[in-house]
Amino acid sequence: MIGDPEKQKSMPKRGRPALSEDEFSGRRAEIAAVALQLFKEEGFASVSMRRLGKEVGLTPMALYRYFPSKLEILSILWSYILGEAFNDVAIAVYLVQGPEDKLRSASNAYVGYWFRSVEHYQLVFMNSGITNTDVTSFVSQGSVVDAYEVFFENMAQALKLPRSHEQVKTSTDSLVCHLHGIMHSLITMQGYDWTARESLVELAVANAIGH
Repeated sequence: MIGDPEKQKSMPKRGRPALSEDEFSGRRAEIAAVALQLFKEEGFASVSMRRLGKEVGLTPMALYRYFPSKLEILSILWSYILGEAFNDVAIAVYLVQGPEDKLRSASNAYVGYWFRSVEHYQLVFMNSGITNTDVTSFVSQGSVVDAYEVFFENMAQALKLPRSHEQVKTSTDSLVCHLHGIMHSLITMQGYDWTARESLVELAVANAIGH
């Protein structure tokens, strides 16, 4: 027997009440924090959504309510880590005057962050199980591109050229590539007696601005 439809309408619905927007965002942040720890300890490719769900007390189906894919979790973590790195850069730039000094400070802060946070470096730049398409999609995001603008703006001022000038892009691209080379070498080959990191960064900045 189906029962009285009107009576059924008046009965309270079973199940958990819907989360508020703040509760939903807070739960996503909790899940991302657990995922960050797991990815650092075991590697992104080794951690399944089922495993992550178990750690946060959710079934895989329930976990997908918060994140449609593991890649989206990683993308959020990448944004968080880059945010930390560029917060250090912003502080370093604020403390000095002059575009060349700002470039040096930004470069040292950027390289220094990854050298202090090797696990974060590995998660962002040395991750297995990630395709070039995945990385390209993330890097092309406006927030990521905008984060590196501090290098372009100060390079333009150091070269005394408009921000849109092709030389500004070429010199900044060269500097960022040089910095990433320093980071990768010092992090992955720590047994070698490298020249001091600050000296390598100074050389990278000097080459980029033509000194």
